[in-house]
Amino acid sequence: MKILLLSSPVVQLDFDRIARLPNLGLASLAAHVDDLCTVHVADIHGLKGYREYVKKIVQGYDLVGLTAMSFQYQEALALARIAKEAGAQTVFGGYHPTLAAEEIGESDDRQLIDYIVRGEGEATFRELTESLLAGREFKGISGLSYHDPGSYRMIHNPARPLLDVSDIKMPNRDARLVTRGFYSFDVPIDSVETSRGCTQGCKFCSINLMYGRHFRTFPIERVVEDIRDAEEHGAGSIFFPDDNITLNPKRLERLCQAIIDAGLTHLRYKTQASASGIASSKRLVDKMGEAGFDGVFLGVESINKRNLEFLGKGKMSNDAETAVQYLHDNNIIVSTGLIGGNPDDDEEDLWENFHLARRLKVDFPIFYISTPYPKTQMRAELEEMGLVTRNDFNKYDGMHANLKTKHLSDEEVQYITWEMNARYYDLDWIRYNKVKKIYPKWFAGEIKRLVPFYAKRKLDLATGRKTPRDFFQEDLESGELCKGVV
Repeated sequence: MKILLLSSPVVQLDFDRIARLPNLGLASLAAHVDDLCTVHVADIHGLKGYREYVKKIVQGYDLVGLTAMSFQYQEALALARIAKEAGAQTVFGGYHPTLAAEEIGESDDRQLIDYIVRGEGEATFRELTESLLAGREFKGISGLSYHDPGSYRMIHNPARPLLDVSDIKMPNRDARLVTRGFYSFDVPIDSVETSRGCTQGCKFCSINLMYGRHFRTFPIERVVEDIRDAEEHGAGSIFFPDDNITLNPKRLERLCQAIIDAGLTHLRYKTQASASGIASSKRLVDKMGEAGFDGVFLGVESINKRNLEFLGKGKMSNDAETAVQYLHDNNIIVSTGLIGGNPDDDEEDLWENFHLARRLKVDFPIFYISTPYPKTQMRAELEEMGLVTRNDFNKYDGMHANLKTKHLSDEEVQYITWEMNARYYDLDWIRYNKVKKIYPKWFAGEIKRLVPFYAKRKLDLATGRKTPRDFFQEDLESGELCKGVV
């Protein structure tokens, strides 16, 4: 039996220029079946002409696995069709198939999907593989959805309890067919997880629907071993994709010390973190700087008290200011997620996030738009208010407006957010951002690439050939919503 696991080729183009990572989840799945069969992972999101590549390599595989978030789901179906035409069965996993399994099982999509591995996939995927090899029934496999031979629907077995982390194997990076083209700025990168889950209850987040409000940590010794393995496979930078790595700040500090003790500070580390977790301890952030961290994505979300309460983030504080200061003091690049388009937002409310990012001198602010992801609490509330305007999941990526507010249409929310992303990266930003100091070669290359582009846009504006609305439409159609006009 031969298994091929495909990453989604659909990415957010603006982020892809800064970082492109190989899929860690698929390498983890591969590690749990590589003793049973031949298994390969193809990270196709960096490939041009990926459909032709898939048509070529898929021949001879018995089972093809695909993972998808909501905005990636339709393209996953297209790849599943290619796999089916090649004679393979297909298995879907990831956030969207997990949360929408029942809807998928009653739709025409099920014709392209033989199995759905719901939630945490390692054990379910192994048991599915074992059953296929042995010709056994699937009814005893927790977390699996599959076709009912007696009807047109799918059977959804009971959910699988969360795994004991001691039962989760290290990822199999040797299974990857595509080993180049993954980077952060200009350094080869890979991912290493140190924990799974989050105990917080943000209304917009799907994590709780996958793992519940649980937080499980891997032994620090295992994390260090995984970092070494990633480096042996070519990584010069490591991204920790944990759902909330600062939920236990003291543990993160211990991990930093372990990295130092292991002599691994020559690598460059990046992670996503809560502003409150980072702000809770200057000692932690100093230790992060000593260990080699040079980039942190902060979940700030909003400066608006009303919006924080709607998003389930609690009360306002000065955590963002403190966190950014601690990080910048350690020469760590700061990116922030700031969410607009909430129910009571007007234009002034949206611009509040812009002014916050400017005041904090954030290196890479990302002005997100509230997105009603399937099955989340926020979606239910927005639907009840009548504010959800689009159900095209292709646009459910945080950058497209799929809702209106009580004061703004979805188009107005989209345009204002585009304008904020576009205006932020100006001469002031060039002066104060830390990227040019930490990654001077990458920064110089980006400036060289973008200067002619922006010069042409300026000329088009000055001569009246185009308006900002024209550029907005161009960027909307291309999916590059952070370009704009400087």
